[in-house]
Amino acid sequence: MVKRRYFGPMLSAQARWLNKMSAQGWRLVDTGKLDYSFMPCEPGEYQYAMAYVGNMSRARGEEFASRLALLGYKTWFKNVNLQWSRGKVRWNPAGEPGARLVSERTTLDRELLIVERRAEPGEFRLCTVEEELEALRGMRRRCLYASLVFAALGALALALGLCTPLQSLALWAFAAIFAAPCAAYSLRILKLKK
Repeated sequence: MVKRRYFGPMLSAQARWLNKMSAQGWRLVDTGKLDYSFMPCEPGEYQYAMAYVGNMSRARGEEFASRLALLGYKTWFKNVNLQWSRGKVRWNPAGEPGARLVSERTTLDRELLIVERRAEPGEFRLCTVEEELEALRGMRRRCLYASLVFAALGALALALGLCTPLQSLALWAFAAIFAAPCAAYSLRILKLKK
């Protein structure tokens, strides 16, 4: 068994990476906070797809994984962000009812669903284009929300004289960090709409 780490920000990038690992003869067997564990297999024997389930309630996400398991697929839940503290509760403005307050008991560290199947011709897709668009819009909304909060804090701190223009750059940098994936999600949405 070999452990490899992957830090890519995009769902599609992770699916491509897992499929590339399969093409090189590595099958996913487990996931951790930072790492993925693989074992040798025939090159290209398995295909992987990913779904964002962070906006679903825990029960709905587990029910989705159970339905896929009944179809013969293997599934793993994976974290999006690193959560190194205990007892954390977050507000998820894009979540459905039952998924708006996120904690260890709900969907914290279970935002992604990795699905494996034996290789078949064609692309492995878990959802329709409309469902993928909805998930991408939710992820974009979360990044946009964080970006706007940091930008507003930077502007407010500067306007109130709480910091110098140079010091406010830190808040603007965080706004830009969150704006980058927001732009990537927007490009993917535009590509899917065509």
